[in-house]
Amino acid sequence: MGALLLALALVISWAPLAGAQETVTWWYENATPDQERIVRTNFVDRFNRSQSDYRLEIRFDPNLENTLRTALLAGTGPDIVMTHGIAYALPYIQNGHLLPLDGYAEAYGWYDRFLPVMVQLGSYNGHLYLLPKSYESMVLFYNKTLFDKHGWKPPTNRAELEALAEAMEAQGIIPFATGNAGFRVANEQPVSAFLNHYAGAENMYKALTGQLPWNAPVFVEAIELLNEYYQKGWLGGGNYFSLTYEDYCTLLATGRAGMTINGTWAFQWMTDFFGQTGQEWDWVPIPALSEHAGYPFYDLGIGATLSINKAAKNPDGAAVVLDVLSADKEIITDLNRDWPGDWIVPVHTLDAKDFGDKTDPRYARYVEEVADAVAAGNYGYTVWTFFPPRTESYIIEGIEQVWLGQITPQQFMDRVNQIFQEELQAGAVPPTPAR
Repeated sequence: MGALLLALALVISWAPLAGAQETVTWWYENATPDQERIVRTNFVDRFNRSQSDYRLEIRFDPNLENTLRTALLAGTGPDIVMTHGIAYALPYIQNGHLLPLDGYAEAYGWYDRFLPVMVQLGSYNGHLYLLPKSYESMVLFYNKTLFDKHGWKPPTNRAELEALAEAMEAQGIIPFATGNAGFRVANEQPVSAFLNHYAGAENMYKALTGQLPWNAPVFVEAIELLNEYYQKGWLGGGNYFSLTYEDYCTLLATGRAGMTINGTWAFQWMTDFFGQTGQEWDWVPIPALSEHAGYPFYDLGIGATLSINKAAKNPDGAAVVLDVLSADKEIITDLNRDWPGDWIVPVHTLDAKDFGDKTDPRYARYVEEVADAVAAGNYGYTVWTFFPPRTESYIIEGIEQVWLGQITPQQFMDRVNQIFQEELQAGAVPPTPAR
């Protein structure tokens, strides 16, 4: 009863004075002009028209990380704090720049609305600080037209995957469309996929929580396998370092490449590129690469986090914005219709039927299947969400040394382990939800 009265009191105290519209500020990451229009039309403008208490003002910043850090250190900044992920937000929590969300979460029902693992991810020392804007994973996209032509079936395990790659290679088809030209950070994506789908969720969890070193044989073997695929020319046909995402999506959409292991943000790319060629695409979970990994299984990531600035001028209004964004199904589904892969709000309240004919049914199927998998514990851990910053940076740089023959997979994972253990001791590792 005491908790209920407190929640009601909080809600009453947050009610603004009649006629006094208050501004809520949100600094958003870089976006294209079309993406800016999507966010403004489907959310900002609709939020502002829906009530007269608050007015949301959004600013798009191509240099958000540096701008935000400078502002928060100075005790200023936007009401809503958006970061590129948990590892980026953790120092702000530890340095007292973010407001605990516990009272708002109780009053608005966020603990029940969001998937439990997401609440755990956003919590630190027993308090909720972060809400995920969206969640993501790596999946296997493939050219369905090409598969149908050759009678190929989507793979579910390593043997099937490698048989497909060999068959494609024999036909002069690149097995995996991928590359990092113009975006070196893309290196962490295949590393993340192979670590998870070779070592499996339990081993990943043990390593992230300090119970297993990252240079244990199961992780070294995962990188050895990734390096083997690279040395065979399966990753980008030997042109990995010169292919942009536009290049390799074109290869996939024209049938010159058969598959791509990619993040779910690529759903928007599939629609765009395949729409130009008239060929068909589809997706399946990444195959199990060893007996350690299950199937279906999704390595989980957070695309961005949303918090409230400790120095916010209007924290109550910011909470209303976050509540509407995660509660209004029409807003969520319209955002996903126009910007698929970037607005998968991790809430219990959505499933494929909510999307109706708004989105591609292949995308709606993904949203439902991954939510079910996460709820059942069939998820792994992406590098960009669960690894601390120095370890992540080394993975991005160090894997290139492996591919170029400058170091061995063992030496690579030795260094990963050394840096990770230092950051673990320093408290820099993001929260790892209990399994």
